[in-house]
Amino acid sequence: MTKYLPGEESRVLDSDIRRLATRKNLTYIIDGWEDRLGRSVYGSIVSEVGHHPVILGLEDMTGRRANADAMRDVSQVSLTKKSVDISQILCVCTDNPTTMRAFRRKWETAHPHLLTIPCFMHGINTIIGKVVAYPAMKRIASQNARIVSFFNSSHYWGGQVDMLAHETGVKRSMKTNTESRFYALVLQCMSTRDHRDVLKRIAIRDDAQRSIRGLSPVNKDVLAFIMDSSHWLQNDQLIRITRPLVDIIGNIEGRDANLADCMLELIWAHREVNRRLAYEEGDDIGFLSHTRRTLNDQFHAMNTDLHWFALFLHPLCRRLAVSSASHSRNITAAVSIALGIAYKWRWTKTQTQKLITDIKNYGIVKDSFGGAKADGKAWWEELVVDAREHPLKTMAVRILTIVPHAADVERLFSSLGGIQSVRRSQLTIPHMETLGALRNYYNAELHDLTVKMGKQTRRRHAHMHTRDEPGVDAARAQELLASFVWT
Repeated sequence: MTKYLPGEESRVLDSDIRRLATRKNLTYIIDGWEDRLGRSVYGSIVSEVGHHPVILGLEDMTGRRANADAMRDVSQVSLTKKSVDISQILCVCTDNPTTMRAFRRKWETAHPHLLTIPCFMHGINTIIGKVVAYPAMKRIASQNARIVSFFNSSHYWGGQVDMLAHETGVKRSMKTNTESRFYALVLQCMSTRDHRDVLKRIAIRDDAQRSIRGLSPVNKDVLAFIMDSSHWLQNDQLIRITRPLVDIIGNIEGRDANLADCMLELIWAHREVNRRLAYEEGDDIGFLSHTRRTLNDQFHAMNTDLHWFALFLHPLCRRLAVSSASHSRNITAAVSIALGIAYKWRWTKTQTQKLITDIKNYGIVKDSFGGAKADGKAWWEELVVDAREHPLKTMAVRILTIVPHAADVERLFSSLGGIQSVRRSQLTIPHMETLGALRNYYNAELHDLTVKMGKQTRRRHAHMHTRDEPGVDAARAQELLASFVWT
């Protein structure tokens, strides 16, 4: 193993370097993680929409200040490991705490051609967290966590729940919450709701309410939560209102999602949540008002110029982008945003003049810009125009190549966490980097082999429901377009 592993690592490293050598539209993604040994680990990858990511490296930041300057140094070291030049990086995507915002600003200042975005999934997670921060709903979430914790930690009562759930056709297990991942909290609420009848059947049993022959009953606070009708009413209200937001994460965490997909899902969820804010009997009115304010504030914060412009550049969504809805802008705004990007990329005056003409013609579906398809990037690539005469084609392809979220870094951390424990495995960071890179490479090879064999390649789980075909949900785009007026 001591001879084989370094050799395999070298082979994979060489393959990754050759694979990246010709790529010019890479998105650089970095995120942090605390492993099971309590170390502060930062992982970085590069990727493009529709492509398997390449892991650049892991850096141990334990005992060091994880400030913007440190993130910049870590990023430079990571790029050097795989011989990636900064000119190959089109965009930088991170989560959105103060440190990462400062890092994005500093790197953009040092390299003006870079576009920078916050991770879209972290943004949705933040919205859910702020919605659930309403005191009454925090209490409901805490009570759900207590119910799940009790039954999952009790061999007997947990087994009773599983048996009754199987008898009644409940397939979802009771989910534990993951700290800082607020969508997981909503999934926990949903799993508790699905077990409501099972839990009530257990709660009315004599041996659940009192000790019989010295055997432990269900804790009194857990029984009180289960038998409290107001708990279930508020739990249902929380699920009803937050479910569209959780669905966004399930819809966009695939590798085919781009900025336009994200904006379309956000607009859809914004409309769906507002529809569900209509008062129903038993609702907490204060929570409805709190959600409306939070959603509107966060919606406009996430509706950045770049996200909106990507929506506009998707042929199925161009009219939606300039509609009468609150998310919209106009053709003049599109020209202004495009000129800002062209300036960052140092386009010539002739190119920018052609770009302005292209945007105006594209906005009114004139000349060669007619037609549409669900896969916006493919539509632009197949458009029968010369990119030198129509520079909007180049800009659109590049922008629709940007990876809008940090899900692949999260997957890397998840896979590494699965092989690590304090007692069984105390891998060093370099070893974890090697194993992570090898696993990622093998996954890419298996994916390519699966595609060649014509088999299903979509990964799905309880809240991940990506479609088999790449591109936006065309039916959803048309339905939203019908809801607004084209300005």
